[in-house]
Amino acid sequence: MAVQRKQKTEQFQQGNGVPITTTTTRRRSERIRMMMTSSSNDASSSSSSSFPTRTISLKQEQENKMGRISTEDTATKGASSNKNKRSKNASHDDNDNDNKEDDTATPAVKRNKKTKDSSNNKEKHKTSSRKNIASEKETVHFETDIKECLPRTREKELRLAHNIPNLQVIGIDEAGRGPLAGPVVAAAAIIPTDIPGVMDSKKLTKEEDREALFDQIISSPNARWSVAIGDAGRIDEINILQATLECMRNAANGVMNVPLTGQSDSIIGRREMEASSKYSGCYIVCGINDEHGMPIDLNNFERVNQVTFAKYYALIDGNRCPKDMPCETESMVKGDSREYAIAAASILAKVTRDRLMREYDAMYPEYELKRHKGYPTSAHMACVKKFGASPIHRRTFAPLKHMSFDNEGRIIVNEGAD
Repeated sequence: MAVQRKQKTEQFQQGNGVPITTTTTRRRSERIRMMMTSSSNDASSSSSSSFPTRTISLKQEQENKMGRISTEDTATKGASSNKNKRSKNASHDDNDNDNKEDDTATPAVKRNKKTKDSSNNKEKHKTSSRKNIASEKETVHFETDIKECLPRTREKELRLAHNIPNLQVIGIDEAGRGPLAGPVVAAAAIIPTDIPGVMDSKKLTKEEDREALFDQIISSPNARWSVAIGDAGRIDEINILQATLECMRNAANGVMNVPLTGQSDSIIGRREMEASSKYSGCYIVCGINDEHGMPIDLNNFERVNQVTFAKYYALIDGNRCPKDMPCETESMVKGDSREYAIAAASILAKVTRDRLMREYDAMYPEYELKRHKGYPTSAHMACVKKFGASPIHRRTFAPLKHMSFDNEGRIIVNEGAD
């Protein structure tokens, strides 16, 4: 115990800078130091002595404290570096629309960044959608369906069945059976070229769409087409059904056998250069194009004969076929929404009649024919009751059939008009 007290005293004195001068004391100190070294080794192995451990613990504590300070400095520098990197990457993402994430970012930062990028993408999508909607409003209506046209299903079947590769399938359709005024028009068409947007004319709700397709059809390569017009007088003479079938037959003949301009044919009547309100009665308008889509002079029979085909077959919209057709024929219910050739003919017939009704509107503005195209709307019926019948009104249609007219179309007696 005395030795230990002596040892502690010397250690205290040495730790506080007190010199030891005597030889005995120095020898004793060396022996004590040797004893302490051996006891220190034993203590480190057996962990029974607390003092050396405490000394080591203090040293470790100091080193740990210094290490924590160094670690905190390093962490602070790393955090600031990461923050700078993230800000640079965020700036880069905003400017260049780059979706790459910073690899040094924490999961929370990545989640926040993904959320931010997602919101930015949504805003961009909304802006893009608004731009697309605006551009769609500026485009032509049929451009929504411009990538497609009706198929030629029956046309292909007929070519295989007849084993005639160049079989010319004629599509036939009519327009104007139901109106109270104006002509009935039938069209026949052979259109070898697939024109995007060709479909049932009733589904083309905008007039400018039908007009654009009309021009494309009659100017397509190797096209052959004919339009037959039957006026109100002919409708009243033989009824609307027979007048419609007659126009269909005339249109088919006009495609297959083109008469001279202005001359009358015993079968199809006369051919005119264009459909116009200045013509009365029944007539046809025809057209034939060469391989470049240029119109052929129909009075040049040698050139016309070069494009004459040996075999024709007609597809007619509806459930009836006209008698005395110039070729083999079959009807197709709702054919204008099923078969390409019939749909092309329906556009030709519809546009031709609409153009005529706009001309008639200028001649008889009181009936507002441009607005309703002669169909029996409430506004049109009111005009008929007020003004009577014009020369283009069908007097066998109600309520006109209940009225009597003079030679100029004025009402003489109004009997049982609704």
